[in-house]
Amino acid sequence: MNGDVILMDKEKFSKIKAAYEKNGGVMVSSSDVDRHLDKIGAEAATLNKDTILIRSDRIPTASAIFEELIHTAQHKNGRVKSDNWVDMEIEAKTKLVRNKSQYGITDLEHQATIKQLESLGKLKKEGE
Repeated sequence: MNGDVILMDKEKFSKIKAAYEKNGGVMVSSSDVDRHLDKIGAEAATLNKDTILIRSDRIPTASAIFEELIHTAQHKNGRVKSDNWVDMEIEAKTKLVRNKSQYGITDLEHQATIKQLESLGKLKKEGE
């Protein structure tokens, strides 16, 4: 991982994870999950409304964990379809940008999210 990336505070992450699990969700981590995340080039991933995959070797960044929490809410609301992943990514990343301070997102993560949003916007436009 890039040395410039600042991982979430361990205590803050523990509180978020405990609250998510208290509400019926599960955050899964293992060496198999690490290999899967490496394969898809992700720090974390959402499987469904109740399951988030996270790395076993480090605490995620604020952007990664809050984005996956947003995706679980999208699943819970029945809005995730096989053909609208770009829209769901744009929505989640837009929320990250809008709530930068509230979520404790670093400037570096914020800038990366803005670049990802720009790329997703281009991808969406090409698909129309």
